[in-house]
Amino acid sequence: MNYQKININQPVTVAFAPVGGKLTKLVKGLSCHDFKVKEVETLPDLETVIMRDHRYLRVFLIDATVPDIDFEECIESIDPAFRDANGPVIAVIDSEGSQDTEALKAKGASKVFDVRLGQRALRLLISIEIEEFDRVRLLRSELRKRSSAIGQIVKGEFRFKTRREAQNLATMLSMTCPNPMPIAIGLTELFINGVEHGCLGIGHDEKGRLIEEGILAEEIERRRALPEYCDRVVTVVFRREPNCLYFEVHDGGDGFDFMAYLDNSEGHSKKHGRGIMMAKGCFESLSYKGNGNQVHAVHHFGGGVGGACD
Repeated sequence: MNYQKININQPVTVAFAPVGGKLTKLVKGLSCHDFKVKEVETLPDLETVIMRDHRYLRVFLIDATVPDIDFEECIESIDPAFRDANGPVIAVIDSEGSQDTEALKAKGASKVFDVRLGQRALRLLISIEIEEFDRVRLLRSELRKRSSAIGQIVKGEFRFKTRREAQNLATMLSMTCPNPMPIAIGLTELFINGVEHGCLGIGHDEKGRLIEEGILAEEIERRRALPEYCDRVVTVVFRREPNCLYFEVHDGGDGFDFMAYLDNSEGHSKKHGRGIMMAKGCFESLSYKGNGNQVHAVHHFGGGVGGACD
């Protein structure tokens, strides 16, 4: 194996692809500007790569098409810090085979990918998993730093234009909750959707193409400078009641068909549209209004359900 030194700023995807599986064909040429892929065939080699590159590990692929693969043993080879941070573990299957999707998830897979979807879909999925994993890690870090620096916010109206401002506000508002992490994740998804899709008019399919080409950040900066987008903002109205938090998020966009994203029945075809599903899992109530450019989210805590926030 060739253990060349990697770029310290480049995330690593480790692909465990033993002989006899179907992942190897997809891995060839899978590396791109956003991440580097390291393919290994044996458990000893896997352990070596994990030990050397654990600081850069962002996604772990396991070829579940290999006959008699010990999936749990593969999971055990991952760096414990990566597992504790809920790092993405993708089990690669063949829909024509006999792999049990639910059994793989029970053994530790966070996602399942069908090889029949092809390399392009896999590259897109990995890019999105890296972005989401890094976003959550940053949220955790910021919550730790700010845990004693923010007082009690009771209500307010806030406006922002950028993804960074969106994440900062999500972190700040989540600190009003006894368990801030899920709220920070849910708000970040809603706020960033407001920036990208609402303020900047980046559609679902267009975002997928931009992610694949590794130019999403550049396109966001380009649009922010255009006259038709530069003055658009996301507005958030926040209110804290004794037992609940209420958020109303409104962007300056044209809206979208939100009903198409409120279930995950379409699997990997909407991988970069699943932020709504993530946010839905973070709140007791999530509802879109009008044409979809306004969303209301409610979180109950402290034993009280219902009341003024509903």
